Amino acid sequence: MIAAVNDFLDDLRGGKMTEAPIVQVEQGQLQGGVVTSPAGKQFFSFQGIPYAKPPLGSLRFQAPQPPESWEGVRDATEEGNFSAQINSEKVYAGDENCLFLNVYTPSIDGEFLPVMVYIHGGGLQYGSGSASKFGADYLVEKDVVVVTINYRVGALGFLSLNTPEVPGNAGLKDMIAAIRWVKKNIKNFGGNSGNITLFGESAGGGAVSLLTASPLTKDLISKAVIQSGNGLNSWVWQKNPFENAKKLAHYIGCESDDVDEILEFLRATATKDLVEATHKLFPLDLFFEGKEFGFAFVVEKEFPGVEAALTESFLGLLTSGRVADVPVMIGSTAVEFLHKTDSEDLQVFIPNNLNIQRNSEEAVQIANRLKTLYFKGNHTAVENINGCFDLISDKLINIDTHRYVQYLVHASTKPVYYYRFDYVGELNHSKKMLDTLNVQHAGHSDELWYLFKNDSLEAVEPTAADVKTRERMVRLWTNFAKSGNPTPDENHYINVTWQPVTKDNLYYLNIGTELSIQTSPDKEKMEFWDDLYSKYFKIWEHPQTNTEETPVKAHKETVVEVIEPEPVEPEAVEPEPVEPEAVEPEPVEPEVVEPEPVETEPVEPETGEVVKEIVEETLVDVEPQANGHANGFNGDADRKPRPSNEIKMVQNNGVPKDVIRANDPPEDDLPKNIGVNKFVNFFESLGGKK
Repeated sequence: MIAAVNDFLDDLRGGKMTEAPIVQVEQGQLQGGVVTSPAGKQFFSFQGIPYAKPPLGSLRFQAPQPPESWEGVRDATEEGNFSAQINSEKVYAGDENCLFLNVYTPSIDGEFLPVMVYIHGGGLQYGSGSASKFGADYLVEKDVVVVTINYRVGALGFLSLNTPEVPGNAGLKDMIAAIRWVKKNIKNFGGNSGNITLFGESAGGGAVSLLTASPLTKDLISKAVIQSGNGLNSWVWQKNPFENAKKLAHYIGCESDDVDEILEFLRATATKDLVEATHKLFPLDLFFEGKEFGFAFVVEKEFPGVEAALTESFLGLLTSGRVADVPVMIGSTAVEFLHKTDSEDLQVFIPNNLNIQRNSEEAVQIANRLKTLYFKGNHTAVENINGCFDLISDKLINIDTHRYVQYLVHASTKPVYYYRFDYVGELNHSKKMLDTLNVQHAGHSDELWYLFKNDSLEAVEPTAADVKTRERMVRLWTNFAKSGNPTPDENHYINVTWQPVTKDNLYYLNIGTELSIQTSPDKEKMEFWDDLYSKYFKIWEHPQTNTEETPVKAHKETVVEVIEPEPVEPEAVEPEPVEPEAVEPEPVEPEVVEPEPVETEPVEPETGEVVKEIVEETLVDVEPQANGHANGFNGDADRKPRPSNEIKMVQNNGVPKDVIRANDPPEDDLPKNIGVNKFVNFFESLGGKK
């Protein structure tokens, strides 16, 4: 007994955490775990925390709903699902029930530490915030609270029908819901809700930039770090969202062009079928061809009573200064993409938003200039392959990063810190490819592995230079999160003062083997692109709002044009019984038909047929089966009923607690009142008030 007490006291003196922590949040209690970092420091981990209601059944494609409460203590020692997707290994994985986040903190004793919320990349098509990829160990060691999130990707997160029910950007709104949850609850994890820094890479960087411009994040964000992607990149947007949705529905088997029938069809489609069809129809290879991913961010149409993340173009918001006035850190890697195009015609590298006609005199001249600028006159020579990498990287990332910085420094009163990551070490994910191609520069996402602990690099032995670079990166990022200044003082690791960009000088920090402050990265090339944009880019040629038309059924148009006392089809005049929760139609005001002086019988709006759908949850088993599919995912032939909420008993100092698993199935939330939208469209077509 005495020995045990002495051991306990020794643990306290050594700063060791001996108990699994329990934290109270708005929805109930969470029990986390204790993790030891590679440096031997311990911190608290809370995983699989639901920040919104599972987006299943009738909630598919819709904005996230507030999370439900639970009784007892919820087990937060295992991660929740990530979004259903075709992952980077080209395998179906994940689940539609995916709105979970993880919190990692060095203390839960009310120290009010800075909070860093990470948004993963993956082209808005795949990825997760899992600890196996984004371990927060190194960041948490610097006394910050780190949050990683999962959000819906692909069609599940970014399909838009331009309707009040499915306006688009559900995945972006997932991120907003997670940030709102953090704002409300992070104080219970030792975090400061008034000091939240968003950071993200690639499509995650694009998301961070958009979140600084969304009215839904007003007063939620303190600082932003935008890495290798932003809202000016054309690939983060879909220009014709309804056409993309219709194309997907037709590909799977829907024969209708009607928006309501497309929605009903896609909601009834098995998750796995939906994800696989999206991947086949919009492969990620389109990215390198400068084409749309298929499902990405949209400029939403405005609808009364519907929260919109963005209803104007990001460029318009940025150039008019209507973005969050917060400190920003932004940059890219030296060579983003090691990809060679099959086309010998350099006109394919002319940005589409310049609206220069292919094979025109201007286009040919620009292509010739690119040949000189990037390839020394010979773009097909093997020795000039690096020019191809540079050109692709500039078109897809660097040009718009350069433009963003210039716009932002005029729009914001807060500092803008510009960087270029150019360190090559053992922790670079692209190192094998870099060595094979004899490229001596960092590639896309390489900086992440000097910020996060990644299980795939566990067997890699970092060099002393790698460890030094990792320490530098972690200090720069966490210093910025703490104070908005990445270099508050000089030391062994950070021996420079990082100057923010000014209107006259594009200062940037070059992060290589050593740190150095320089000006105007790729000066000659960026001056060429600046000149091209000043000549050809016309902001008025790019819609500031969503102008895409969503077609309606033909019979609706007939009702609008001809209001006569003719027999009306039964489904248009005889309302079906409405379930108690259905939306009651408002009476049609007399002024609706005043423009047409035709006497007619009152036309009753259709309420639609109330459809009930039973959705059976399945067990998740990610091991591939003989047929090539993962057994148990939504849409598999072998469907196993998922058990009801699993309750397990956890001992905490000898006292049993009810603990709910992170991936418990939700209560049924199934499609109801499918016909309500049909009524609303019909009613508004007569001129009724919204």
